Amino acid sequence: MKRMNAQARRVEVLGETLRQIREKGMSTMRIADVAAAMNVSAALIIYHFETKENLLVEALMHAAERDLLKLRRIMHEARSPADRLMVALEWYAPTGQARGWQIWIDAWSTAMRDKTLRKVLSDLQDRWTDEIAAVIDEGVVQGVFRVDDSRDAATRITSMLDGLAVRMVVHKDDFKRDVLQGWLVRQVAWELGVDPGELGRREAGSLPLDKSFEPNAN
Repeated sequence: MKRMNAQARRVEVLGETLRQIREKGMSTMRIADVAAAMNVSAALIIYHFETKENLLVEALMHAAERDLLKLRRIMHEARSPADRLMVALEWYAPTGQARGWQIWIDAWSTAMRDKTLRKVLSDLQDRWTDEIAAVIDEGVVQGVFRVDDSRDAATRITSMLDGLAVRMVVHKDDFKRDVLQGWLVRQVAWELGVDPGELGRREAGSLPLDKSFEPNAN
């Protein structure tokens, strides 16, 4: 590994860890696999992260922080609440081969037997839900949306997308982007008491829908 500062080295290790998780799975991936892919010693990775468990948790947090940053960019665009909400949800939704979702579905499965990981994933999901609920609240204030509990609505909407991701990754169902978008529009319209036609319109200049759970895809 070329010489670099400690933080840059950690980021490089985390990116490679995410690639190894996607290829091998969390349960079978080893620190040695990460070290071999990077052509460094396992001792170097242990020096920075101490245990495999710490490495996995930090890798997931690294991926989540990157995507939360993208989500905040969407949410702070100078556009209507409905437009920002739909751009964010369409970006969150599984598309194509949903490769990035492999990491999170694997993490959910592992978390059933790992309390530390379960707490980390729960906290990360809460942060996603808070961001979605905040833009819903903004729409309520502006009279665009009608909903009693924005956080409950955000939880139901994202849970639908999580379930579709499982269908695509685990069951290999092939849902086309336009079909997923239609389902999403109908669900959001029903949840927020808005005309589906208002959600299907996209203002010029919205962020491209290029969901990037891929390691080092910034």
